[in-house]
Amino acid sequence: MRVLAVCCLAALTAACSKTPETPAAQAPAATAPAAKPAQAAEAPAPATPTATVATTQYALPFTSQAEEGAPDDPRIVRWGEGPCGATPYARVTSIPLDDKSLLADYVVEFDKTGRELRRWGKPYEADVIGLEGDWLRVRAKDSDEKSHEFRIDVAGRIEAVADKAQPLADRSKMIDCPKLPTFAESDYEQCYDVTDAAGAQRRLAYEGVCA
Repeated sequence: MRVLAVCCLAALTAACSKTPETPAAQAPAATAPAAKPAQAAEAPAPATPTATVATTQYALPFTSQAEEGAPDDPRIVRWGEGPCGATPYARVTSIPLDDKSLLADYVVEFDKTGRELRRWGKPYEADVIGLEGDWLRVRAKDSDEKSHEFRIDVAGRIEAVADKAQPLADRSKMIDCPKLPTFAESDYEQCYDVTDAAGAQRRLAYEGVCA
């Protein structure tokens, strides 16, 4: 009997010492959420340029309705004396058109019927040296008497060019001028049959010097 009691006690002790499985150990492992596909990094926005391209200013001659020495227009750097009277030299980055102070000389292209096709402004007494599509080429002297060659579009924009050509008036045929609205009040209008850069024949009108 003692032996039987000892065996029962040993079996009971073994059963009590066995560690039961916890619910957490019995539950299946939780499935981790699927990882989101990696997104491509956004390209950085282009940097805004901070440098500004300098715009060249030139002190070019014009005519003016202002009297010599008038302090109204800060663009005027000095006054010179020309055939038509006092001439202001003004710092500009383009040719002023329809300006209340500075007056440009006009060059007009017209057709065989006398109709105005295009009109450019140029510095006072600037030589017309070429015609290139919608661009007029001129040579003008600045306030230091230094000569510059430009091409000018009908909006007054100017670009420096290298052009040593003679004035068109020296190598073109002078023709009779029609009645052009731009020169309705002018006594110095001159008209020419010119050859442009592409070899086409065109007609230009502009004023000569006062003389």
